[in-house]
Parts: sequence; structure tokens; C-alpha cells
Amino acid sequence: MAMGEDLGGETTPSPHHSNPGKAFAGAQLQWTAAAIGQGERLAEMGQVEPELLPDFLIGKSTDGLFAGNLSAGEIAIATLPISLFYHDNLTQQRHHLAATVAAWGGDERTSDAAIVFGYAIAQAVKEQLTPSQFIAQILTYLHVSLPETAVRSADLIRGLESLKQLVADGSELQNVIAALELDSETKPISIEIAIALYCFLQTPDSMFLAVVRAVRLGIEPAIVGALAGALAGAYTSEVGIPAAWRSALQASSTAFEFSQRVQRLSAQLVLAWSGVYNPSVLQEKDCPVVTVPWIVRS
Repeated sequence: MAMGEDLGGETTPSPHHSNPGKAFAGAQLQWTAAAIGQGERLAEMGQVEPELLPDFLIGKSTDGLFAGNLSAGEIAIATLPISLFYHDNLTQQRHHLAATVAAWGGDERTSDAAIVFGYAIAQAVKEQLTPSQFIAQILTYLHVSLPETAVRSADLIRGLESLKQLVADGSELQNVIAALELDSETKPISIEIAIALYCFLQTPDSMFLAVVRAVRLGIEPAIVGALAGALAGAYTSEVGIPAAWRSALQASSTAFEFSQRVQRLSAQLVLAWSGVYNPSVLQEKDCPVVTVPWIVRS
């Protein structure tokens, strides 16, 4: 996710070389900072506390904050730790995503879009994501688990239906954008998520291609890049990160420190999710064994 956002900071990424370390010199987006803070609190408490607002919202009214100012894509980034933490329990994932978006001032349409992205992350982590059939899988999930979305989030459903056909047809990326973009008054709140999904599904095994294509479009590149990077990372895991990007991160002290912080947070979330009573007693070098919850093994 962070790499995708960093690459989005480059105004004209090179076709052959993109440097997330260099791009990291730009300011970190507030919603990525919100995701880190959300993850740290989740790891510490072992549960979601939706009333704990991101730092930049503390002391501010959330009334109308999401009305055209913040997109569903930004919310999907900010709530990514929740999507990951509850990847094995979609009922709780839906509940906590909706509660958090509501506490932050978002409406049900925004939470529906965040739930779609959370579902995509969950299926990727569980290795239950079949790229060629995935949009149809999302639509089935919405119709079964959230049937009310057919009315309140009709634009989201229409966008996914269009995306399903575009993926099936193998449409060019520019044609996909033209099909998804509407005028400013009726623009779907989920367009960043839709574009990120398309870039990922076209090249699911290549994080480099998915992220760089998403960033080059020029449509909210930091947001779309972060979303595509999160999907590709959940699907390919850490081994999918290009070696050149790893080297670039190590070459920048600021980017390297941030990547280390994200790695520590990831380990803490795994420990909290797997039920470790006191994660602080484990050393960083320790690698806990994780199995399916609620199953006792001898």
C-alpha cells in the first residue's frame, strides 16, 4: 500500500524505473497515517475502537466531512488494518468497517464501497481469489450479504457490473476509464477502487505492473496506487515486491524507517489476530506459528 502511494507521488513515473524511496520524500498522505494509527490501536487493543478518530480529525466536526471531500478510496486505505484483521470473519469485517466509517462521518454508500475493498483483501489473503471470476464473486457477495446495496448503492453495483464486462472483454485501460467516469455530479464514489481492481486483475501476479499502470493513469495516482498495491500485496505476499523497490527503500533512510514500522505493525497485527496473550514478550526475531482459529491441534 505505502509503495503504491509513494509511486503516486511521482508526477511522471518512468516506464522502466520507478523509485518508491525517492517518491517517499513527498508528504505522507493523511489517510495512510490514519491507517497506521488505526493498525497500531487495533494491535494494542485487539479490537476496533471506531470512536477513536484519526489524529487529524480530533477536535473537528465530522458533519458533512465525507460529502464530496473524501473518497471511498481514501476510506478503504484508512480502514485497511480492519479489513486485514477480520479477513477470516466477513460478518465482523462488515460490521466494523460500517461502524468505523459511520463514526468518522461517512454515509452507508461510502461504507459499502469500503466493504467491497475489504472483501477483496480478505479473499486475496485467504487465497480464494480467482481473478477471471472475481467481480462476479463480489457482486454475489453483495447481493447475498448486503442486499440493501442494490438500492442505496446502485452506482456501486452499476460500476461493478460494467467492470465485470470490461474485464471479460479484455478492454484497454483507457476504455475502462471512459466507461467508468461520469460527470462530476454523478461520478461514482468508488471509481478509484474500480480502477485499482481492474489494474490488479489484469496482472494479478505482478505487483510492479499493477501499481505502475494504476499510477500512470493520473487519476488520483496516490490513492489508486495505494489500493492496487494493497490488493497485489495481499495476493502475492511480500515475495511479490520487486527487488528494485526493496533496494530503493533501503537507500532512503526515511522510507526505510517507515517500511520497518509497517513490518513491525504487520507482525503485531498477526500476533493480536492469532490470540497471543502478551505480544510484548516476543522478540522481533520470533516467528509465531499461526493456524486456523477455533481449531485445537495436538
